[in-house]
Amino acid sequence: MKWICAHLIGDYLLQSAAMVRHKKRLKEKSWMLQAHCFFHGLLIYLFTAQWNSFWIPVVVMVSHFIIDVWKLNRPDKTSYFVVDQLLHMAVLVLLYVFTQTGIDEFKNWFGYWWNNEKMWAIGMGYMMLLWPLSFLIGYLTQRWRNDIGVQLERTAASLAEAGKWIGMFERILIFTFVITNQYAGVGLLIAAKSILRFNETKKESGRKESEYILIGTLISFAFAIITGLFILQIIKE
Repeated sequence: MKWICAHLIGDYLLQSAAMVRHKKRLKEKSWMLQAHCFFHGLLIYLFTAQWNSFWIPVVVMVSHFIIDVWKLNRPDKTSYFVVDQLLHMAVLVLLYVFTQTGIDEFKNWFGYWWNNEKMWAIGMGYMMLLWPLSFLIGYLTQRWRNDIGVQLERTAASLAEAGKWIGMFERILIFTFVITNQYAGVGLLIAAKSILRFNETKKESGRKESEYILIGTLISFAFAIITGLFILQIIKE
């Protein structure tokens, strides 16, 4: 955890917008990139407090430089940002395993979580709510979507696929609330969305659209709650 905190401090707290712009402009020739990597190695060295293990911060500095240069030569997309962070974390995890815990202890830890049926059940619940149910809800609400299709085209002012992402995050939150027995959170989420949609329901022009959104929301909430209750019974056994 200390090493991850060191990475977060170095990548965000100690990296200004000017440094990012300088790195993007000059890439591997940027002295700010080199300084950025040096700070990462220094933080790991300080957080590790193994004063004779100079090779650990060196590995962190070199790997951070290579990964950042790779990312700087890629388009500025979310996918590359995620891969960049995962690679940094992978380096830290591997270093930690080899220097702090040992291979055998890591194998025992990994084996415990890999064979943990409860964790797989929870993961299955999240995956079901994210992908299969997104398509299922789309099929179930298709006839109402077709009914208001023309109206939506004339009044469209929303972000592309915003509704899909809102629904996915709603189901994630509700599922999490249910499996952790925090049912008050479900009520708070329903109340918050009701408030956001209140003004639109008062407009006659947006009535059909509001009813369509309400139907989709209720279906989404129902599936999330039922899935949460089902997984909760599995992990309690």
